[in-house]
Amino acid sequence: MSSPQNCYGTRAMRKLNKKQLDRITRCTLDKCRDIGLRHARENVPFIRETILDLKRKISRADSAIVISAGPSLRRKDPARLILREKLSQTIVCADGALYYCLRNGLIPDYVVSVDPHPERIVRYFGDPDLAKTPDDDYFRRQDLDKAMNTDEVRRNREIVSLVNRWGKELSVIISTSVTPRITRRCIDAGMKLYWWNPIYDDYEKKGSLTKKISAITGAPCMSTGGNVGTSAWIFANVILQARRIALVGMDLSYPPGTSPYNTQYYHEMKEVFGENPDEGFIRIYNPYLKETWYTDPAYYWYRENFLQLARSVDSETCNCTEGGILFGRGIRFVRLADFLEKNRRVTECVQVK
Repeated sequence: MSSPQNCYGTRAMRKLNKKQLDRITRCTLDKCRDIGLRHARENVPFIRETILDLKRKISRADSAIVISAGPSLRRKDPARLILREKLSQTIVCADGALYYCLRNGLIPDYVVSVDPHPERIVRYFGDPDLAKTPDDDYFRRQDLDKAMNTDEVRRNREIVSLVNRWGKELSVIISTSVTPRITRRCIDAGMKLYWWNPIYDDYEKKGSLTKKISAITGAPCMSTGGNVGTSAWIFANVILQARRIALVGMDLSYPPGTSPYNTQYYHEMKEVFGENPDEGFIRIYNPYLKETWYTDPAYYWYRENFLQLARSVDSETCNCTEGGILFGRGIRFVRLADFLEKNRRVTECVQVK
């Protein structure tokens, strides 16, 4: 069933001050550009193989499941269902979903990492130096994975142990923008690293940062869509060349009833909207769920990027999240069980032939 085109929340967007939206987006991009360049230079000594080397090694994937770390990952808990079909699926997970996968016995084929934050993201791989890291409420404040926002020290030890156990089985699709702390952590755990550069700007323009980083690292460039989940989907399209891709945990929004305090960009929203951060959120009705979810300007921007990209690829993309706001032309909104059943039938037909 094709998705309706009249539920994109553009009316809600118009209520926001354009300068406020531009400020949020510009600040996010500026931070990523500066720190991304620094990390790229620091990561050069570790670059051995790239995503193009990987592409030459592998065959085209029939289907892939991209696992992101949105709140529906906890709400729907798809691991058991995916495990039943693991032999016929290529699993690509965002770094934020790695702990969920490993503790449920779901070992991903690929883990994608791109966020340049110097301290937070290494936690997804288990941070051996957590005791030396400045205190941060990022994980315990968000209403995402309950296993990440409670008893942080013990949970971190569990992640360290799981990643050390399974590291040699994991391939990391690692951006040059990530902190070298992640690089060293992955190497110490025995992971295979395949490097790439994010596209920050127009490569052909004079003074392009993307071109500069490409020359420094020698790694190929890949679009990100602004976030790691979309990066994982792009990887599944461009490098795996998957014919069918299912998305789970790809909400790009927050469930009804979530407090603004428990959202990812709460502090940034306070900077712009003062003591009324709720004014900056956008309500979007999902006709498939018959629910109204809400999102912030950053996630809304990610959503629009994804919808634009989805219309330009040859693969079939199915949003099997069963939550969130990612629907529109180029995406089928279906249950994960239905995607897996259809994929099983397709696979069986191919084998019979």
